[in-house]
Amino acid sequence: MVQFRDFKEGDRAVFLEMCRGFYSGDAVDHAIPEDYMQATFDEILRQQPYLRGIIFEQDGKPAGYGQLSFTFSNEAGGFVVLIEEIYVLPEFQGNGIGNAYLEWLKKEYRGKAKRFRLEVCSGNSGAIRLYSKKGFEKLAYEQMILDL
Repeated sequence: MVQFRDFKEGDRAVFLEMCRGFYSGDAVDHAIPEDYMQATFDEILRQQPYLRGIIFEQDGKPAGYGQLSFTFSNEAGGFVVLIEEIYVLPEFQGNGIGNAYLEWLKKEYRGKAKRFRLEVCSGNSGAIRLYSKKGFEKLAYEQMILDL
């Protein structure tokens, strides 16, 4: 059975291990420094309104994590949940956890969010298939960033 719960202090080591796995895999196009991961965990524990971390558990064992951030969009007409990261440990992949997490998110934010938004690397075909099946659509926008 899969369960989803918010991060707690005791999750630090398992989160860092999974985050390293996420940033060394095909789901992203570059790694990040370890101190970014630590800072993200610390910020999630502060329970700020703009960031949330979710641990995925299967049969009581950590199986993955999700990271969410939040914004308001005039284009969407309201509150938007940004699905920043979804990671399932390799030994739990193929068990429907990603699908279950997306369903859980829909229930969790029903009546609150107007849109879910995420990014996916073009080579991550498995994730693209899942997101397409769940109703996500590709955007015509090009994304640009300015790191400070």
